[in-house]
Amino acid sequence: MNSSNASITMRLCFLAVLLLCAGTSVAADGSQRAVFRDALAAAQQGRLDAHPDLRSQLQTYPLYNYLSAAELRYRLDTNANTALDSQIQSFISANPDLPPAESLRRNWLPSLARRGRWSMLLANTRDSDGTTATCRAVNARIQMGENPRDDALALWRVGRSQPDACDPVFAWLERQGLLGADEILERARLAVLAGQYGLTRYLARQLPADRRTQTEQWLNVAETPANLNHASAGLDGDIAVYAFKRYALRNLDGAADLFTPLADRLQLDEAQRHDMKRQLALLYAQGQKSQALVWFARMDHNRMRDDEHALGWEIRAAIYNQRWPLVVDAINDLPPAIADDEEWRYWHARALEAMGRSEQARALYAPLAKERSYHGYLAADALNQDYSLNERPLAVDRAVRARVEAKPALARANELRALGMDHAAGQEWNVVIDGLDPAALGQAARIAHEWGWHSRAIITLARADYWDDLDIRYPTPYSDAVRQFADNNDLDPAYVFAIMRTESLFQPAIRSSAGAVGLMQLLPGTARLVARRMNAAAPSSSALTVPEINIQLGTGYLAQMLERWDGNIAMATASYNAGPQRIARWLPDDDMDPTIWIANIPYTETRNYVQRAMSHMTVFQSRLHENIVPLDDRIDDIKPGYGEQTASR
Repeated sequence: MNSSNASITMRLCFLAVLLLCAGTSVAADGSQRAVFRDALAAAQQGRLDAHPDLRSQLQTYPLYNYLSAAELRYRLDTNANTALDSQIQSFISANPDLPPAESLRRNWLPSLARRGRWSMLLANTRDSDGTTATCRAVNARIQMGENPRDDALALWRVGRSQPDACDPVFAWLERQGLLGADEILERARLAVLAGQYGLTRYLARQLPADRRTQTEQWLNVAETPANLNHASAGLDGDIAVYAFKRYALRNLDGAADLFTPLADRLQLDEAQRHDMKRQLALLYAQGQKSQALVWFARMDHNRMRDDEHALGWEIRAAIYNQRWPLVVDAINDLPPAIADDEEWRYWHARALEAMGRSEQARALYAPLAKERSYHGYLAADALNQDYSLNERPLAVDRAVRARVEAKPALARANELRALGMDHAAGQEWNVVIDGLDPAALGQAARIAHEWGWHSRAIITLARADYWDDLDIRYPTPYSDAVRQFADNNDLDPAYVFAIMRTESLFQPAIRSSAGAVGLMQLLPGTARLVARRMNAAAPSSSALTVPEINIQLGTGYLAQMLERWDGNIAMATASYNAGPQRIARWLPDDDMDPTIWIANIPYTETRNYVQRAMSHMTVFQSRLHENIVPLDDRIDDIKPGYGEQTASR
């Protein structure tokens, strides 16, 4: 076995020993927790009554009501009846802030509907329950003799398939004669605009032949946008705009050539023309093409007034092409609330500096350079100043903290964390902080930090609108592993912490919707490839939740990205988020200032990710007592040939 393979294996073994030791400790010092685990399992299987000793030992335990919720859920699933309904109603009413009571309520609603308990169903349905619950509630009103015409039609008039619970409502609309050809055709139109072509065809079959031809015309251009070149004058304008946007994604220059003849032929209104020009401008800007400036100039800026996304890309296009007077003019035209954003304050100063208006630039740089942020650091670099970290620890307020600690949900959250039930603990934490004022939120964040629950501490402190306690906002957990594997891969530990914070907020077991796992959010496939390159055993998905394993493989992958881009930290960071293949498509034709390139990363998520990671790295360098490397020195120019040699290896 090679050394890397042995290293991972030894860590897995070490983890197993720790878990065994933890189990022994719980048996000796956390007997109530062990009893609760047994009692909860019995309640979930409907066997708790056979173990009265378990229940009696937990009367004062913070999670006692979890047992009642589990019992009621079991009975609901196996023998729902009116007597049980009354018990569930009483339990929910008595525990309005208990997450298992809320889960029980949501699972109770379909049972009430199946059994025709319409009045109780309505009383327990909430606006936040979603479309299925709304359909059940409207049907309940129908069954109780009401005429909810408008609410029923609102459920019909959407461009997507609705849940099965809506079928009785739609059947009622049809019996009432409210689903004529016009209503069906309008929903088919909405379905096209939502890209739901199957629903469009389903609805078309319910139309008379003379009305069905309209849906065929719509689908002809929606599914094959190039057919817009031959679209007849009677085509619905909104459908034409929808198809045009799809055409632009496939053939941007062709769409630009088609814009004027199509808009004139279909007699599109100004709002529709604006929408089409906006699509062209954004796609050219995100493709880093100079034509973006032409299309932004053709847009109606009164219509853009509140369009922060388009306004931002108009400025970025001018930045990319280094049209500094345009940058200044565009920023000056921004609404004040948008213009005050640190990004535009920096680029305003940068543009003025490039135009030779140094004093004006310095006047804008100076206040920005006092801020702890990516653009604040760039402003400090422009002025050749040290960075301002503005650390101001949150003061302890014992009276306010006592108010937070008095909340029953806090004790429940703590117990659930001790039991390893992190998702349930997070639900209880949301109960804790719901409705708290900023002072109490700050003390709650401190409590979470003391528990080592860093993700909740950071998020809660942000909700308190308190940003200067760097101990809470920038913790350094797993420090030994970070230092070891950063050193093994020739990485700055501050960089590793910055990526870890940006990726997971230090949550070792978190899984993303895309399947990324753990502290450094590794996809299992990527982790296996990294392990193979390190001559280590392929990790399982569950192994990636082990901090040491995740950090070892995550730093290995980060080092690979740096190697891929010849040590360019901005490109490596972007690749870690979006993948190196995408980054290769964003390379400029000539050498480029990295801040201009970062500002024009097409994906908003990746652009923000790189800026946050670079900003976080600065703070972590300070917290690790390293020399703070200025961004100007840390981030290299972007070169067209970057990574060509390493990519071909």
